[in-house]
Amino acid sequence: MTLARRTVLSAGALLAARPALAEESLRIVVPFGAGSGTDNSMRVFAEAYRTANGRNVIVDNKPGGGTTIGSLEVSRARPDGNTVLYTTGGHTSSAVLIRKLPYDPIEGFTPITLLTRSQGFGLIVSGKSPFKTLEQFLAAARAEPGKLNYGSSGIGNTTHLVGELFCRSANVQLTHIPYKTTPIQDAIVGTIDSFFVSPSLVIQYLQAGALRMLGISSPTRMAQFPDVPAFGEFGIEADIPAWSGFWGPAKLPAPIVDQLYKSLMKAAREKSFEDYVRGNGGEVVGEPPAPFAAYVTSEIERYRKVLPPLGIQTD
Repeated sequence: MTLARRTVLSAGALLAARPALAEESLRIVVPFGAGSGTDNSMRVFAEAYRTANGRNVIVDNKPGGGTTIGSLEVSRARPDGNTVLYTTGGHTSSAVLIRKLPYDPIEGFTPITLLTRSQGFGLIVSGKSPFKTLEQFLAAARAEPGKLNYGSSGIGNTTHLVGELFCRSANVQLTHIPYKTTPIQDAIVGTIDSFFVSPSLVIQYLQAGALRMLGISSPTRMAQFPDVPAFGEFGIEADIPAWSGFWGPAKLPAPIVDQLYKSLMKAAREKSFEDYVRGNGGEVVGEPPAPFAAYVTSEIERYRKVLPPLGIQTD
């Protein structure tokens, strides 16, 4: 046997002997900018993952394209368990709203787990805003249609959908300002009038007084903010589920999906992460791969009925 042939066979044997999950770092792609609420949450999770599993983590921010840039990169990644996508429920709404989606939202990914769920979306203004209550905000919006605006994390993002549902149900006209990442900083300084976001992603700013929440889309008030009314108290229906989850590339082998799910759950149950999620008004869910896959499919089907009347469409 030639030396070259022995080398090839040896390399093949080593590859065959490798565990399902390689020893290299786990790369978590976050399709939002650094400093966003989603990114902040994943930074805490990454530390919990290192502690729980002894494996290094790289949080890789890939914002842009309404989260499609980062999502596409994961969809095309090697299905070896070393690259996963962490994103929000916007993954399911984008499947309906983006006309030229560069990937199949179902077949292009392998669902791993629904990680967290939060209590709806809040209508948020700067702590310096003249609006102290939802009544004041609605009165001003109705007095001068289109004068007030709201920012979102991009056209078709859930933060945009909630805004449009709010406007339709409340019978107000707000000007939409889409961002490539998050409008949080502009909202704090007052560059924009308002924005809609899960309170769990901005709770530290709310508690510090940098931001103020005027209302919440959930059916009931939040325990952390008992003085903030639910939209339903004003007859406003604008509820889009606020959740986050992990996906792998397409055709990720079942044994690797199972190993990833178990390792992700070990991290999710670390006290540091559970405390962070709970302290931000959310809950750790940890739904297994099969029911999560079914939920993703059902949400896409639901949005195909609910979203077209809003007239939102993007390339």
